[in-house]
Amino acid sequence: QGVWLAQSESQNGHKRNVTYQYVFRGDKLTFKDETGKEMKYSFKLDTASNLKLITIRPEETPTNSTPVSVAYELDGDSLKIVVAPAGSRPTEISDKNNQELIICKRKSP
Repeated sequence: QGVWLAQSESQNGHKRNVTYQYVFRGDKLTFKDETGKEMKYSFKLDTASNLKLITIRPEETPTNSTPVSVAYELDGDSLKIVVAPAGSRPTEISDKNNQELIICKRKSP
């Protein structure tokens, strides 16, 4: 829960600095990209598997849209998010195999 600021994004060892913002409130996620565009999602945590997953679904899409699973690792004020290529699920917390690894820090209140 709370506001998280993305610091970097990497894929297959190529890293770049980013300024995304993620806001988790209840079961809603608001994502703001570097242009200021906001996208709203609903989310559900899936902690049943060894790899912790967040299942997200865009709010403005028909209910039959396919939800997307992203992996996460939470360590205090640090959050790692892993987005797999379209049509697949993350396999580990890394930027290997075309996965995107996004490193976030919790925004101080």
